[in-house]
Amino acid sequence: MDVTQQLLTVGAVLAGALLSFVGTSLNDRFRFRRDKAAKLIEQRSAAYADYGRAIKACYSLSNRIAAGRGLHATTPSLSPEDGLPQLEAASAQRERDWEHVLLLGDPATVEAARTWHRSVWRMEWYAHGWIDGADAAGWEDAVATASRSRTEFYAAARQSLDIPDARLEDGSWPLEWMMKRKPSAT
Repeated sequence: MDVTQQLLTVGAVLAGALLSFVGTSLNDRFRFRRDKAAKLIEQRSAAYADYGRAIKACYSLSNRIAAGRGLHATTPSLSPEDGLPQLEAASAQRERDWEHVLLLGDPATVEAARTWHRSVWRMEWYAHGWIDGADAAGWEDAVATASRSRTEFYAAARQSLDIPDARLEDGSWPLEWMMKRKPSAT
């Protein structure tokens, strides 16, 4: 073998090694980014679900306490004396879960969560008795606003998680269903 042929062979081996190194590096980088994106989606999903459960607890307790105040007739009532401590505990959990949404959520979902949060606060004010001149019409408006805000939160969350949108028209349950529903035990 002459020197030229040996140099070509060494060059081909070096080129193959370089291409193998570059290919492996690019593949590792792609896999790292894919795994990181998958982990973010998983964490976002958990944060959104935890927050949804926490704020739903505040919503439900506010409904029951409002029924105890005579503002809401379709929900089993809970006296303010018994319900307000539970509502405070649920609010504290919501605050903890809110931090995860702030940390992991995309801007549209954070804004939708903030809107839902504010609408449920209004329900909590009714439950606490902080609304002067509270009446059933104002209460029902607060509930309807919270239901719409919930629908928008889940629509934004699904978009953030790249899940197809499958929401109901207004996010509320049919009145006939609510009237037939059995009271939950506390």
